[in-house]
Amino acid sequence: MIRNSFKLLATLMLSAAALGAQADTYPARPIKVISPFPAGGATDVLTRVLAERMAKNLGQSMIVENKAGAGTSIGAAYVSREAPDGYTILMATNSTLVTNRYLYKELPYDPDSFAKIGMVGVGPLVLLSTPKRPFNNTQDVVAYAKQNPGKLTFATFGPGTSSHLAGELFKERAGIDILHVPFKGATQALPALISGDVDLFFDMVATGMPQADAGKVKVFAITSPKRLATQPNLGTLAEQGYPSFDMTAWFSFVAPKGTPAPVVERLQAALTETLQDEAVKKRLLDMGIDPRSGTAAELDKQIKTEQPIVSQLIKQANIVLQ
Repeated sequence: MIRNSFKLLATLMLSAAALGAQADTYPARPIKVISPFPAGGATDVLTRVLAERMAKNLGQSMIVENKAGAGTSIGAAYVSREAPDGYTILMATNSTLVTNRYLYKELPYDPDSFAKIGMVGVGPLVLLSTPKRPFNNTQDVVAYAKQNPGKLTFATFGPGTSSHLAGELFKERAGIDILHVPFKGATQALPALISGDVDLFFDMVATGMPQADAGKVKVFAITSPKRLATQPNLGTLAEQGYPSFDMTAWFSFVAPKGTPAPVVERLQAALTETLQDEAVKKRLLDMGIDPRSGTAAELDKQIKTEQPIVSQLIKQANIVLQ
């Protein structure tokens, strides 16, 4: 018994030493960062901004790869199968870690199985309309939808994304019937909106507002409870007759389950340092994203807070995907 105890103690000591050595040498090669949306969209741009600065903090390059589709499930499933060594991480959104668990009967990954690195930021969406429709404001949209149930369409980043949930919440609060048309991201949805193939789109500020400023789409409202400092003239849906309307997108970094704690801590420290950089803060705020702490604790809190809200919304909207 004593001999076995000494063997166990020796094994634990060796494991601790190995982990310590791994943390001291990590990262020894480039880190792959998976963005679960197409290149050019808000999530992809955000991922690249953070990866560039984190790479400086880590002293190693970070390579962003896009694996889009199925409401982030394709990218999430890919990362979940990668080696837990800290050399593949995922930009995870609310759909990845919260919504998909309630939306799909089966998922190719377990939302609870990732090692959490930290919370990145939160950003509202904007309600956009095609210029092909004679709408001038949100009230025009709602009035038309009530007179013509099921005839208006709204584009989204994909099933279960914040864009989809914003549309479903809008339907519920306004008492209207509009048809969901999923895309793989804003880079596909925006051209469809501009051409009039779809009527409405809840998009991120970073990709939607440049198109609105250029006169290619109309913008009617923002989905946060308060106006953005960078868009002070854009009213909220809450101000327009839909009290407590609050639907935002949030972003975080996670790693495969089993990634050693010292490696996760190294990544978390690099993320926190990145989010404290003034140039990075300004870039995120210009994108309509409020930078957060970069900690796993805040990410845990975000997930637990949002789960009952999203679960209830999906039940009310009767959304079920295969």
